[in-house]
Formats: sequence, structure tokens, C-alpha cells
Amino acid sequence: MVTVIFSTQHIQLPHIVNRFLSVSAPQRLAQITEKGEYLRVQVEGGGCSGFQYKFLIDNSRNEDDRVFEQGGVGIIVDQDSLEFVKGATIDFSDELIRSAFQVLKNPQADHGCSCGVSFSVKL
Repeated sequence: MVTVIFSTQHIQLPHIVNRFLSVSAPQRLAQITEKGEYLRVQVEGGGCSGFQYKFLIDNSRNEDDRVFEQGGVGIIVDQDSLEFVKGATIDFSDELIRSAFQVLKNPQADHGCSCGVSFSVKL
């Protein structure tokens, strides 16, 4: 179950687990973060397709952040970025050539580049 925190409100959203967080993302976060640290997911302009995903470990939360918690770890998405990743799945992929967090099955994306970092939005 994922807990979504809107300011001081906690709302249980069991259906988000299958859509927003893969099994591997919280597992990896538990290995690399300390108490009070979150994975921040941002969308910014750039990349070969117009927009790109950015992932970083952050220990601060802003007023417009949405926090998704599962298994004692959390993911933060700011309100602007949330519009670009609604319905997508945050995953952690561990392959021979790289290990990275990534966004999968993003219904807001029209198409993306082969590396999976940048995307264009549906109009």
C-alpha cells in the first residue's frame, strides 16, 4: 500500500502501487537512502525529445510536493512534474550496462528516446 501525503493529510491509495511504483523501486530506495531522504522525480525541459526525467536523492520537501511512501521509503514529485508523470510507473532497472531509476509506461508521453530519459508529451 502506498501512502500519499498532501501537506499534513495522509491518504491510503492501494491502487497506486501497481501504477506508480514498481516492486524494485522501493526496494532499491531502502538500500540507498537514510531516514528523512526521498527520491525526487522531476521533469524538466531538455533531452532529444523535449522533456527529460531527473532523479535525485533529496532530504527537503517543498509545499507543492506530493509524497508517495511505501515500505518506509518515499518518492517526491512536485506538482508541475506530476502532471507529466500521472499514470506512469517509477521503476529501478539493474542491467549490465547501467543501473538507474526510470519512468515506464507514461501515458502522458507521446514517444521517447531509446535511452528512456527524454520524451515528448501528447498534445
